[in-house]
Amino acid sequence: MDSQVAYPRLWQMFGAFFHQDWDFEGDDWPDLVRNFAGVKPQAELDATAAELDRLLADLPDDAALDRELYDVLGCSFLPRPDLGGPTVRVWLGQIATFLRGGAQDAEPGAASDRRGI
Repeated sequence: MDSQVAYPRLWQMFGAFFHQDWDFEGDDWPDLVRNFAGVKPQAELDATAAELDRLLADLPDDAALDRELYDVLGCSFLPRPDLGGPTVRVWLGQIATFLRGGAQDAEPGAASDRRGI
């Protein structure tokens, strides 16, 4: 299934805010999610979190998840587990939790690669 159809909110969020020049959008991933959230109602943020949950369930293989996120959904942000950040799977779960909380008042907590992919 086409990811733009299966995960339209994720396609928009990652493509528009986590792109190769993401550091123009914010300092770390919570800033990017806050910008995406903007003035969206909580129901829309919850629906985006549900798409993240579904993506994680649909792709239990971490390599397949990485391919979908970086090659298909257009994400260029690296949570950098090699520098103490979370794995991609854990990081996506953190984004879902942050969205469910209204994308407010989170500490970044993830090392990031400002160079993107």
